[in-house]
Amino acid sequence: MPRNLLLACLLLCLSAFPSAAADLTVAEHLVFTIDPVSGWTVHPAGPPEALVKDTARHVAHEPAAAKATPEQIERVARNRLAANEVIVFHASSGAHLDIDFSPFDEGASVPGPGALKSSAEHAARSLAKEKDVTDATWDVRAADIAGARYTYLLLAKFLKHGRPMVFRGYVGTVERHWFFLYFTAPGDDSQLLREMESMLANASIRIVEK
Repeated sequence: MPRNLLLACLLLCLSAFPSAAADLTVAEHLVFTIDPVSGWTVHPAGPPEALVKDTARHVAHEPAAAKATPEQIERVARNRLAANEVIVFHASSGAHLDIDFSPFDEGASVPGPGALKSSAEHAARSLAKEKDVTDATWDVRAADIAGARYTYLLLAKFLKHGRPMVFRGYVGTVERHWFFLYFTAPGDDSQLLREMESMLANASIRIVEK
């Protein structure tokens, strides 16, 4: 087969396979695009059941859950997770990225970098004060998410019920919306971190026509 014809056939075959990238409507006129790597699945219609069960195990340790039934505890876990527009889940490890876009309060001004940094630092202090969290260490730094006005990143490690955890929290603004991209993973799996960092490095937010 001539070389040019072979190349044309190859390109035609590749074009038959759609991109794995997910275009997700996360707010009115806003689309978040992420391309999950192997082992990660995108859940825009509700949290995966495995994550609900795992979150319920943590909720069960809270003082308010002392007299709650298993069904009530699971309902609380499901409602908390449902506050996110999208969850990207790694089933074999339980790691997950929670994606939440929230509009500014009516009449609120657009926050600058200082306000975003303060928000990320507040999230870090709140995390460290949780009753089931110990040995928390954290750092906040500027970051980039394509399409965002400003972004700050919270990096944290801690023990939750004695179990090592890692956290990456991106806080930013776009089109009069806050966004929060919260990645949580058990242990300190460098491969999971590299995969999530790669996915977010190639992720983007775009404004669609009004």
